[in-house]
Amino acid sequence: MIDIVYTGDIRFNQEIARKNHNLFFDELSKITKFEVHQFTNDVIKQVGFRGCPFDTGGKDKANVGDYRRGQGGGVQTFQLIEAMRITKNPFLIKMRTDNWFTKSSIDVLIKEIQNILNGKQDVSYFGSNWLYYIGVEDKKVLANDRGNLKVLKRVEDFIIVLNKSKTKSYDTVLSDLLESGKQKYNNLRSGNKCFRNIIDKDTLAYNHYCQMYLIRKHYDNYPTDQQVCFDYLKSYGNEKSKDEKMIPAWNWYENKIWQ
Repeated sequence: MIDIVYTGDIRFNQEIARKNHNLFFDELSKITKFEVHQFTNDVIKQVGFRGCPFDTGGKDKANVGDYRRGQGGGVQTFQLIEAMRITKNPFLIKMRTDNWFTKSSIDVLIKEIQNILNGKQDVSYFGSNWLYYIGVEDKKVLANDRGNLKVLKRVEDFIIVLNKSKTKSYDTVLSDLLESGKQKYNNLRSGNKCFRNIIDKDTLAYNHYCQMYLIRKHYDNYPTDQQVCFDYLKSYGNEKSKDEKMIPAWNWYENKIWQ
């Protein structure tokens, strides 16, 4: 049994998002049972979340393209360990309300979830990277150097799948976050940096790069993968002529044969 938890802010048209997420849930139901929990910011007090020591950055402004606030990475990671504390099942999937799944990304997710359920790995971080893994559909990279203290500076955070028993304890993660925030306020700004705090040198953890996107605008009707990808890329650089680092990603997008 797996607990699926939605954390963070509710963004954009959730009827559209749910329709897309159900494509993933339909495939997941073929390999395991699961429970879905709403632990989003509008209900965290009601469900029993403790007060977050990092929630100092104001409200989410996704409607105007401002997705990061204050120590948002610390907030996201705190909400994850709170969800792990409250839920009862040994495995957990952390989701966002603005996740967007393509068929190929669902295939990757199902494969790697099976690996975690079967004890072949402990934690999987899923996302897309438009600087170093452009257009990749299934790339798996170790997130830490096992046996040493080295952990990647950046992990993906669209979806996190984990075996609770293979992560750091609640108190250890919280202590590490508090210490990191004391050293430098911006250390807790990004979830990509903060979510690595749940793993240690003995955790078998991977980054998974795939064609998974984030919803970046309100859609009245169900969009194509191509439309969602366009709007997602646009959120990082409006036009390729204005942001050189995004030129390869835009070239990939324009040359891809979309289904």
